Amino acid sequence: MKNEIPAERRAIILDLLKARGIVRVDELSSTLKVSVITIRRDLTIMEEEGLLERTHGGAIVSNLQIHEPSYRDKDRKNIPLKISIARKAASLVREGETVFINSGSTTALILRDLVSIAGLTIITNNIGALEALDIRPDCEVILTGGTFRSGTSCLIGEEVLNRLQKAHPTTTILGVDGISFKKGLTSHNTHEAAVSRKMIDQTRGRVIIVADSSKLGALSQNYIGDLSEIDILITNELPDESVIQDFRNIGIELITALEETYGL
Repeated sequence: MKNEIPAERRAIILDLLKARGIVRVDELSSTLKVSVITIRRDLTIMEEEGLLERTHGGAIVSNLQIHEPSYRDKDRKNIPLKISIARKAASLVREGETVFINSGSTTALILRDLVSIAGLTIITNNIGALEALDIRPDCEVILTGGTFRSGTSCLIGEEVLNRLQKAHPTTTILGVDGISFKKGLTSHNTHEAAVSRKMIDQTRGRVIIVADSSKLGALSQNYIGDLSEIDILITNELPDESVIQDFRNIGIELITALEETYGL
């Protein structure tokens, strides 16, 4: 492949990236038989074109999401994976805490586990799972109030923000639609992004993000916050070492559902 012109070489890189989700500089250099410097230059140009995001030793695919799936659709996808993430997240919560939980199918599963923990106060705008909850007597679940958004089975609006303003949780657990090293945490909906933003602002303890690996590199239209504002990311599988290093550099503890932990 040494005779490939730059445009053809970058097309090959893009194909590899779409197939794998992650590529490494050293592997691309060996496969395409060009220098590491050339590959880095290619990746920089492709990042400027919005095709990828650079990582510590390579790149991840950049995926702009325009269409928002419904709560019903999300609730039916990857259920075993979401359950494992939810259980891991719930296991990090201690008795007696005050916890914020936002909207989403994975966070709805977390709610089901949290209501069995003694002495919790849970404040949430997520009503997707509440009907089936078996809440222990000393666990308090507070709905924020607000305007019902049927597409994601949650509450939004000024009433939600006003209620959140009155609390300072020790832990906040958020589901998001996109995780980008350059663009931060994002959501499909501007109102849900505002709720998640407010939850982060009010938290006096840990901010935990729960997201399957498909969210890494995904970008939705509405900004929530920078990655530097979160403490822990719980996902389903081990990412590439270059990505682990990037999370470590930001100060994020990365935990997989299989319980591998990659701290600072």
